[in-house]
Amino acid sequence: MQRTNQVSIPLIFDNVIRYIINILIIYIIIILVLNLGKNLYSIKTFFNGDLIGNNLSNAITDILSFLVMIELFRGFIEYFKAKRIRLHSMIDPAIIFIVRELIIQLYAHEKMGGNTLIGFGILLLCLGVVRSMALLFSPDDSTFAK
Repeated sequence: MQRTNQVSIPLIFDNVIRYIINILIIYIIIILVLNLGKNLYSIKTFFNGDLIGNNLSNAITDILSFLVMIELFRGFIEYFKAKRIRLHSMIDPAIIFIVRELIIQLYAHEKMGGNTLIGFGILLLCLGVVRSMALLFSPDDSTFAK
C-alpha cells in the first residue's frame, strides 16, 4: 500500500489562524503597555504646578479611556479563545464607554440637557437588558467545542 502525503487545508488554516491570533495578542499587550506608560508619564504634569484642575481632568479622561481599551481587548481575547463572538463581552465595553462619557461630561461640568441624560439612561438600560438576556440565553460552550 502506497502512502501519499496529502496536505490538509483545514489544518493549515487552523495553524495560520493560531499564529495570527498569537501575533495579535502580543500586539494588544504592546498597545496596553504603551498606553499605560503614556498615562504614567503624564503624572509629571502634576508636579509642574500648572493648572492642576485641567491636568487632573486630562488624567481622568486618560484613565477612563484606558479602562475602555482594556475591556475591549478583553473581549477580543475572549473571542480568540472561544472562537466565537460572545455578545455580553462586546456589550461590556459599550457600557463602560457610555459611563466614561457621562463621567467626563459631569466632571467637566458641561451643561447636559434633560434629553441627553434621558438618552444616556435609556441606552444604558437597553444595553443592560441585552447583556442580561445574552447571559441568560447563551448557548453551551460544549456546542462550539471541537
